[in-house]
Amino acid sequence: MFEIDTVTKQISVTRGDACSIPVKIRIGEEQYYTFKIGDIVSFSIYDRKGYDKDPYLLKEINVEEDTEVVYINLSNIDTRFGDVINKPKEYWYEIELNNNQTVLGYDDKGPKIFMLYPEGGEN
Repeated sequence: MFEIDTVTKQISVTRGDACSIPVKIRIGEEQYYTFKIGDIVSFSIYDRKGYDKDPYLLKEINVEEDTEVVYINLSNIDTRFGDVINKPKEYWYEIELNNNQTVLGYDDKGPKIFMLYPEGGEN
């Protein structure tokens, strides 16, 4: 299972499932930032209330062509971080551009949630 809530930006995925997260940066009412060759988009997942610790997962995407959308592809191995779980577990995530501009993360509405759901058995 994989789902992104377009309002809250919560990402929900079953542990052990692969998914592809689209990243677009709005710069106007109907305009989006154009990622340039050489841009780096970083996706980090942290323990809930754990921004002061190393992330469970850090994926860096090197942009190879000018585009308005970059996809963060998580493999089934990427979503098997942390301990095996028997109920949904909440993590926080952050997306950065070029390691110096937070695109999506903790803001005045609170943290961005990465909800991990249990998988059936450890493979």
